[in-house]
Amino acid sequence: MINFRLYLLLACCLLIGNTLQAQKAKFKGEVVKVQKTRLPLNYTEPSRRTYNLYTIGSYAAAINPHGKTIHGWTWDQESPNLKGVVSVYGFSVAKPKVTTKARQTKDKEGNVTAKWTEYTYINSAQGRGTLYIYGENNPFKYNAKPRKKTKAELKREAAEAAKQKELEENPFLSAEDSEGDIGEDVGLQGENLPLADQVNLNVSKSVQTRAHRSSNDAYQEYTGNKQAELNSFRQMYPEIAYTKAIGVLNQKYGYTPTVYTFYLKTMKSEKHDQFKMWNDACQASKLLFGKFRASETIQESEEKFNPILAYFTGLVNKIPDTDKKEKKVKKFAFQNMMTILSYLDRHDEVIEWCTENLESKVLGGVAKRELRKAEEFKAHLAFHHMTTRHMETLTNVSDEDIEMADEDDDED
Repeated sequence: MINFRLYLLLACCLLIGNTLQAQKAKFKGEVVKVQKTRLPLNYTEPSRRTYNLYTIGSYAAAINPHGKTIHGWTWDQESPNLKGVVSVYGFSVAKPKVTTKARQTKDKEGNVTAKWTEYTYINSAQGRGTLYIYGENNPFKYNAKPRKKTKAELKREAAEAAKQKELEENPFLSAEDSEGDIGEDVGLQGENLPLADQVNLNVSKSVQTRAHRSSNDAYQEYTGNKQAELNSFRQMYPEIAYTKAIGVLNQKYGYTPTVYTFYLKTMKSEKHDQFKMWNDACQASKLLFGKFRASETIQESEEKFNPILAYFTGLVNKIPDTDKKEKKVKKFAFQNMMTILSYLDRHDEVIEWCTENLESKVLGGVAKRELRKAEEFKAHLAFHHMTTRHMETLTNVSDEDIEMADEDDDED
């Protein structure tokens, strides 16, 4: 009888323990994509958003200056208020050089069994270019505390710094060791519009053969293959520089249709009582955001998010900070709320919610991060006299016009 009672007691403990463990929620990040307008750095009154593009220099004939556009602006050949001048004025190719490296093999006793030399040919080329921007210079300025850079930003900066260092240390790009046709780099002569900015458009390419045991074989690979790559790059460089220039102009002035990628927290714990409702809310949000277009109003679609926001709001209000078991449920319900509101451009609501929860032990971290982002977004929208990052005046948007933004890496 005692053994039976002991068995029953152990079974109940295990059952209760397994039930509690099963009900404790676990989460994962669900990728969501939404198309919105990327706000430019500069603001120009809508009636003054007229532009023209020019190409000058010895390689200008390779570019169609009107092959791409500044989004949200109108092309005006007569009297534009913004002029972008792409100067592609020269190309240089260094003299190929060979590098050598001694190689050897050893046996188990450490004795050298063979020696040889490996030969590799390397070379570089550079196309020269400059973007001259004439017109208004009215950049958005936001006096905020320095924010922590995202992983994507740090990775991109590191790659750019490494590339720049590689170019600076590359002896083959020096003038005395290269040959080419470098012309004069100038903007528009006698231009009435003020020079707003001047941007470097230089592009470079390096080539390297495989390692060969014969210097002649390495040279044959260079002349038969790698040299042709540099010659091809000469033909391609003007278009590369032009594409880079258009990207700069759109970052500074254009309202570019952009796909943003972010995360909503979905629930992995199937036995949790909120599993189905939670994931239904996330799935509905993903589908609704997927239908957004930068050139269309979101007023009607926005209303469909209200039941979803009400659901997450209810969880945040219902669960106290002291509930350790449901701590993650409360935190990620709040995070999902702030993320949805942010991509609906309801930044006033984000600011209100975050301000109220800055001291919360559960929500404080998310609140501080989202508050900073919401305040800057609100200020940037106000600077452009907009309420959402959507513009019905954007027309003729093709798939090629849509850019992909870096992923939002705020995925706690």
